[in-house]
Amino acid sequence: MPVTKEIVKIASAAMPFDEQWAIRRTRYDSGLPGGRLCIAAGTHGDEMMGQLVCFQVADRIQREPEHLRGLVDIYPMLNPLGLDIMERMVPVGTRLDMNLAFPGNPEGTPLEILCHAVMQDMLGADLVLDVHASTHYKSELYEVRMNEADADRLIPKARTLCPDLIWVYPEYAAYGSSLTSALCAAGTDALILEADERRRKPQEIAAGVVSGIFCKMRELGLWTGETQQAPAENSIPVVRTRAEVCRVTCSNPGVYVPEDRIGTEVREGELLGTVVDACEGVVRERVTAPAPGLVFSQRSYSAVYPGTLIARIRKEHV
Repeated sequence: MPVTKEIVKIASAAMPFDEQWAIRRTRYDSGLPGGRLCIAAGTHGDEMMGQLVCFQVADRIQREPEHLRGLVDIYPMLNPLGLDIMERMVPVGTRLDMNLAFPGNPEGTPLEILCHAVMQDMLGADLVLDVHASTHYKSELYEVRMNEADADRLIPKARTLCPDLIWVYPEYAAYGSSLTSALCAAGTDALILEADERRRKPQEIAAGVVSGIFCKMRELGLWTGETQQAPAENSIPVVRTRAEVCRVTCSNPGVYVPEDRIGTEVREGELLGTVVDACEGVVRERVTAPAPGLVFSQRSYSAVYPGTLIARIRKEHV
């Protein structure tokens, strides 16, 4: 039976100046028994990696339709107005962060109404993947993130996505209003996929994420085609407490010139980068690793100020 593709508008709201905020879902239906996977992106309009991930997933399904079982729903642009102008927040009214507005409210503001519609459309899926990207001037490994309240249940499920790191967020109020946390609270498993988009070949970064998604789809019974081998148990580093993370900052203003440490194990005292002053022609600071471990977040070439985050290191020993 051939795979059908259906694009529907699941929600819309009128905006000022005759604009419309419309959220669309593309459904790939095999017509065969199976589960349902949802992939969302574009909650933050300045994060582009999700567009490439959604494209590559859709492209492979369309090239190899005989391997699909069940349903795959793709929501590539939850915040299309922000994406159009590369604006992180919803660029109307009070410029609110969409990922702090879930589960929404069917009787609330346009933002709350749309968040409610997204939630209702995703509820009941076997798994929801919310794709995000590194912020400006920062590189990240491919990470799966989740809330501490859901960690015991979700860590085993996250491994099959083949990330470089699993990061468990501590409990804090804002996270409870995110898409993934609201879905988990409503009984639908959901995970954040964080992927770097600041390096030179985003298609290679996206391909790694997509490879993990298809590995997960195979485990869920949604895909019968070839996938990468699932990682061995305990082979993926997990960060569960603040004590496991060494947060490195600089002490001087200037221009930060990084060494390429992302994804590498560093020794204590190893150089992470240099803060230079072009006006004076001097080195203001040599930023070194305070502890040994895996560099999973790294500042890129940019202006910095005292206290600017330079890197995050998963400590080798806690």
